[in-house]
Amino acid sequence: MGQMSIATLAVRDWGAIVIDAAGVEAVHGRAAGPDAVPIGLRRRMPKFSLAAVRCAAGVAAPGCELVFASRYGDVTTALTLSETIVSAEPLSPSAFSACVHNAAPGLAAQVLGEKSSHTAVAAGEGSLAAGLLEAWLRLSSGEASEVLVLFAEQPLSGIYGEFEHEPGVPFLALGMRVGLGNGVGDGEGASAGTGRVGALALLSALEAGVGAILVQPILRAAA
Repeated sequence: MGQMSIATLAVRDWGAIVIDAAGVEAVHGRAAGPDAVPIGLRRRMPKFSLAAVRCAAGVAAPGCELVFASRYGDVTTALTLSETIVSAEPLSPSAFSACVHNAAPGLAAQVLGEKSSHTAVAAGEGSLAAGLLEAWLRLSSGEASEVLVLFAEQPLSGIYGEFEHEPGVPFLALGMRVGLGNGVGDGEGASAGTGRVGALALLSALEAGVGAILVQPILRAAA
């Protein structure tokens, strides 16, 4: 992003799920399999939340606070609900509860049996960077010793497709359990770029063995 970093986060564990346009899933790191989610809950859970929860289930630790970051959240489920309203058909209560912005972290906490606090943030193309900044603030203040940063974002489709900023870039869910790093300022580490492209670049850095993420203080508003 071309910005000075103010600190680093140490990555203690991570997992990701990438799903392409054909629905083919690639699991990276320690993201959990579908069986990590109870079958009754899994059947009612949209793809968006299920991928995020599986990433959380694979890397979470007891007492770990959770920060969820996403530009739009589960916009696919929200669009389906909007179309249902237009058709004057009854809404699905489970689908409605699953499309609110903090649904994924709430479901993750439910599956993990975790009672620590969780937060959902949205900051346009800088949502992942905002989530990392929120995690660093919690860690540096002593509020938490570890934070699970959970990012999930899917391509816009249907009537929203014309507003898609990253055509051809797949759906991505990424979970990272982080603590305070040793570096300050322009230390060594990977940075969080913008959008899904930036998240995929960070995923590539994690796969290459990078163990620190730069925290950046300035976020640009989405265009």
